[in-house]
Amino acid sequence: MKHEVSSARYWNIQECTIPVGRVTIITSFCKGGEDCDECIKFCPEKVLELSTIRNERGFFPPVLVDEEQCTVCGRCQLYCSENAIFVEKIGERVVTPDEIAPREENSQ
Repeated sequence: MKHEVSSARYWNIQECTIPVGRVTIITSFCKGGEDCDECIKFCPEKVLELSTIRNERGFFPPVLVDEEQCTVCGRCQLYCSENAIFVEKIGERVVTPDEIAPREENSQ
């Protein structure tokens, strides 16, 4: 029996897309800082960082540092115990081969 490899098993990176999201943070609900930074810890794309400015409750809420890289995984929303953060899909973008290819160190 001859085994053939399906062409469907290989990705055509020229056509690969990923979702793009919008992150909404209700800073007045947040209890971020030392007590809670779950949204920041669990973000695989690292689009959130802890703010240096306190909210009206005295906590440091997260701030967006690179919303374009959000892939709408929803982990920040899932882990937020205060329901202070929401994500929604707003579209898709094409992933370029440069984003996927491993970066080479200075080759000599």
